[in-house]
Amino acid sequence: MHLQAVELIESEAAKCESERLRLGIAGEVIQGSFFEWAADSHESFDAVVGNPPYVRYQFVDEMDRALAEQQIGNLDLILRGVSNLWIPFAILSIEKLRVGGCFSLVLPSELFCTSSGGQFRKYLLEKFSSLEIDLFPRGTFSEILQDVVVVSGKRVSRTAAVRPVRFTDHADGTRQSWKHKVAVCSDSWTRFLLTEDELAAFIEAKSLPGFHSLGNMAKIEVAIVTGANKFFTITDSEVEDFKLHPWAVPLLAKTVDSPGVVFSESDFERACGKGSRSWLLDFSAERPPVNGRGRVSEYLKIGLEQGLQDRYKCRIREPWYRVPHIKQGGLMLTKRAHHFHRLLLNSAGVYTTDTIYRGVMNPLYEKRETDLVATFQNTLTLLSTEIEGRTYGGGVLELVPSEVARLSVPLVETNGLINQIDEISRMVDGQQDSSHSVMVVTDKFLCEIVPGYAQLLPRLDAARKRLQSKRQSS
Repeated sequence: MHLQAVELIESEAAKCESERLRLGIAGEVIQGSFFEWAADSHESFDAVVGNPPYVRYQFVDEMDRALAEQQIGNLDLILRGVSNLWIPFAILSIEKLRVGGCFSLVLPSELFCTSSGGQFRKYLLEKFSSLEIDLFPRGTFSEILQDVVVVSGKRVSRTAAVRPVRFTDHADGTRQSWKHKVAVCSDSWTRFLLTEDELAAFIEAKSLPGFHSLGNMAKIEVAIVTGANKFFTITDSEVEDFKLHPWAVPLLAKTVDSPGVVFSESDFERACGKGSRSWLLDFSAERPPVNGRGRVSEYLKIGLEQGLQDRYKCRIREPWYRVPHIKQGGLMLTKRAHHFHRLLLNSAGVYTTDTIYRGVMNPLYEKRETDLVATFQNTLTLLSTEIEGRTYGGGVLELVPSEVARLSVPLVETNGLINQIDEISRMVDGQQDSSHSVMVVTDKFLCEIVPGYAQLLPRLDAARKRLQSKRQSS
């Protein structure tokens, strides 16, 4: 055996060289940039092992970044949307394998779901067989501060449209394995974290009568982008202090202020009373002019002193303090969640910023908001949030509008169910409810009116619990 190791940090390279000598392994440890070495090395290898650096691109040396992009370009690949160094590092590493050579890399679990990781997923499927993904509890690799997986494979000469991939979960000291046939493309792999049986149940449930993609029912979009939420969203007392009433419009800044699934005027008043940022400043042309109008000028001066006029979103508009596209939506959806996402009915007619999505029903389904909100918190929909969404550690699940549109949701006649759901949600403090009390009631309702849902529910719930548990432990 002949070993070649590349290590950027001099002290770590010295440790590696010392260990190589102690074990009597033939080879060398090269201290320096991996990308410089990769550009100059034309060798091929029988095995590649390693733990690529997880470094965001803005912190990467310009020369390394240029070398990475040049070498990736030589492979006819383009790093569109790539924001982390591990992606070109991993690709260029395993590209040096001979046909029949094998690799095993410790990679961040974000490779399953991020669009930037899609380039790596597609490359992996094109060039490698015998692919295996080993899932471990966080802390297994004690010095790595994020959720990781071990990816292994064998270099092959033949391409294929589909590759078998084996997944093995090592959680809780047990070992559970399953296999999926994965098409060669850049699509998310999160759904493959389900076992074969769970994924079959998920696919079947999505086709049950009454279930649709949310994007077919409603348009959910990014709400108001202020460019400086701490300045443009204010409390009741700030409205009073600076006499901002002519420019203040009601706002739901955080969904924690909506314990129920219906955000009412009384909810808004309570949020105001407890000091939440319940007002949005609207300085549009339809509002009274601000020049020379008492304390509003003082408030705008505070923004100038903070340099807000130079922030990107502010400096590209005239005047800098005029926030565009201020409009409401009858629906409100959490952008990020720890336990679960919630869809809310905007009965108070408030506005939202980009921390909460706004939505309207599509024309064919106008006036069905109540039915959609009443049944949103069900097992299938919450499972689909886990599959479609993305997590960057810390247990937070984020959805972008394109992922929201793919969520599987029921739209059925609910006959007043919204009142029961809203009451239960308030009793358990809305999104703080880790016991999923609302989901249990919603599932019971759907079992009674949707044929086949009850039979699939145990497998759907097992899958949801496992994905949520894995996310929250990261």
